[in-house]
Amino acid sequence: MNRAKVVVVGAGVVGAAIAEAVSRTGRSVRIIEQGVPGGAVSGASLACISTHMQDKEELPFLIWNRDQWAALHARRSGFEYARCGQLRFLRSEDEIESARYWIDTETACGLEPELLEPEAIRHIEPMLTGPIAAATWSLDSAVVNPFLAVRMLLEDAQAQGAQIQCHARATAVRVEHGCVVGVDTTRGPVDGDVVIIAGGPWTAQLAASVDVHLPIRPRKAQCLATVSQPLSIRTVVGACKSEGGVGVGYTQIQQSMSGQILFNTVLANGVEDSEDPDHVPEVDRSFIRDSIETFLFLFPGFADVELLRSWVRHEAVTPDNRFLVGPIGPTGLFVAAGDGGTGFTRAIGIGRVIADQLDGRESPFRTDIYDPSRFARGLQA
Repeated sequence: MNRAKVVVVGAGVVGAAIAEAVSRTGRSVRIIEQGVPGGAVSGASLACISTHMQDKEELPFLIWNRDQWAALHARRSGFEYARCGQLRFLRSEDEIESARYWIDTETACGLEPELLEPEAIRHIEPMLTGPIAAATWSLDSAVVNPFLAVRMLLEDAQAQGAQIQCHARATAVRVEHGCVVGVDTTRGPVDGDVVIIAGGPWTAQLAASVDVHLPIRPRKAQCLATVSQPLSIRTVVGACKSEGGVGVGYTQIQQSMSGQILFNTVLANGVEDSEDPDHVPEVDRSFIRDSIETFLFLFPGFADVELLRSWVRHEAVTPDNRFLVGPIGPTGLFVAAGDGGTGFTRAIGIGRVIADQLDGRESPFRTDIYDPSRFARGLQA
């Protein structure tokens, strides 16, 4: 019988973490995935798990997530977890006040970030020889292999009885007498008393089938990779988060275990929305230019390294750049989407929040900031 107590739509990192957490409550779980696990933006992610320069209100939640990933690594290897730390560079002295604000904020929560001069930075990242003013340093950040991490979470869910159906696109949520009774898919209906939509940029589309309108829009997430290099970049390198946005743009640079250097830079106002998450466009030429320019500003020693590939997927974005997590609309409907590219940083905690809500337990975290109806009530950040 094609039925489960809980139907999770989406097998990216958020859907996988939810399926794992909910299956641990003893409920039967069916995961519906339109493609393959991790095949959308999760697999395209640089998969950084960070507490540094994220969101002041979310810091306890982020710290818990960080600890859970570390605990998973201690219990299970094989998803290329590396606690490598993170540097956030400052182009000029004007950014120091903002950097100190974040250091003070995180220190008050028990973290230990530092502000470093260029000489100290090069002890951590010797190839970072560009003319920066300073950098913040946080040892707490880690990276994982996105494909392997998603599959590990799904394997844990399946070990507890969860089932997954791939290449089955959810087309509508089914409701009777104000209660969810399942979903229709391209491979037939799946019955369930609870439907959790964790479909990234496709979430709003599916929720609209029951007249639930979510302020989620798809946005291009792009990245570049070089040919394999000897181990050269030890940390995750990003830009200092300045007041009013990231002053030099969003930047992330790191090296994978295969040796490829992965990097991207999106300058302020340079992130483009997409009309259709099913359409995979080419990587923007302006993005390639800006990313290479920032990369070589920081790491001029790589000027002769060849590019290997580029890719683009779609991430889900909300007006305040926070997730929508929790029940909304008809009884039994939940959503978990809107990460803006930060799914790995928050996924395990989102699974915990959903599991707590299903069990009627009070969450140890603030959940009001993720309330899916907050925009209708004027409570967005």
